Amino acid sequence: MHFTYTILSLPALLTLTIAGPVLTIHNTKTRTICLKVETSSGSFPTTTVCGGAPGINVAPMKTSAFYPSAKWNGAISDFTAARGPGTRLEINFSEPGRTWYDADMEFGISSATLGPTDHRKQSNGRASLAGEQDPLAKAYAAWAVEKNRVYGFPKYLTPSKDGKRLVNVYMDKKAPRAVQTFFQLTAGFQAYLVPGSVAGVQRKKGSVEKMLEVAADQKAWKVDTQAMRITIF
Repeated sequence: MHFTYTILSLPALLTLTIAGPVLTIHNTKTRTICLKVETSSGSFPTTTVCGGAPGINVAPMKTSAFYPSAKWNGAISDFTAARGPGTRLEINFSEPGRTWYDADMEFGISSATLGPTDHRKQSNGRASLAGEQDPLAKAYAAWAVEKNRVYGFPKYLTPSKDGKRLVNVYMDKKAPRAVQTFFQLTAGFQAYLVPGSVAGVQRKKGSVEKMLEVAADQKAWKVDTQAMRITIF
């Protein structure tokens, strides 16, 4: 009788040792971006300050990999002094082998997406990319049809001088219900613009509030991997 042994090299052993969450961030811009990092639990290897909070820099046209702790739960957002916070990309690695995630546009909108590195679908078989690569273009497609309903909110949906085009989109916590409804339901952003369901709160079936709640709940996603990728456009 004989036995066959598999001997692992040192690099292989190291690979086994450091296996865990990995977040790859691709910066498509021609400038260095500062990403604000928020941490609810665990730890993230921040290197700078961004938006008054810990953050990371990613060089122009580069892809960088970051290795948060095994149960890191937090958010990353593209922050610029002129615009303030962009889309908050929320990531939760607390469950081994799985990632819960979403894109939060309650506080700001920017061109950013989040999904599994290998592009796999969600655990329920649905598409897995959160956020929007071009929120202005997506909003404009809906605005061109529905602009009469939201024309009175230029801070959030800014038209061109001739009123024929949409030139900017903006979001904050003070946005009126009509604006929230436009982004969430009419434009159909792959993010949530209002909080989802709250324990003990029952909203009337068929109401705008109920439709917004359902739409927001559907933007809480999960995939059976902890290799995730953010792209900043």
